[in-house]
Amino acid sequence: MKKYPIRINNIEDITTFVRTVTKYDYDVDLCKGSVLVDAKSILGIMTICPNPALELIIYSNEHEDILDSLSDFLLEEKTA
Repeated sequence: MKKYPIRINNIEDITTFVRTVTKYDYDVDLCKGSVLVDAKSILGIMTICPNPALELIIYSNEHEDILDSLSDFLLEEKTA
């Protein structure tokens, strides 16, 4: 599992983000404080966005492909 700080600013970002992460088979969540939502759920993300303090949690050791796809949202790398 790895964590990455990300930023999602508006509904267009949410839509683009969800379309991107649903292409990958492994589990991906978003975390804001103690709230954890499925990163493949538009409704789930809408409950915690917009917020500059989001963490992307990827439950796979081989995930460089998704990081390349989400480069517009990533702020910097943080490992768990």
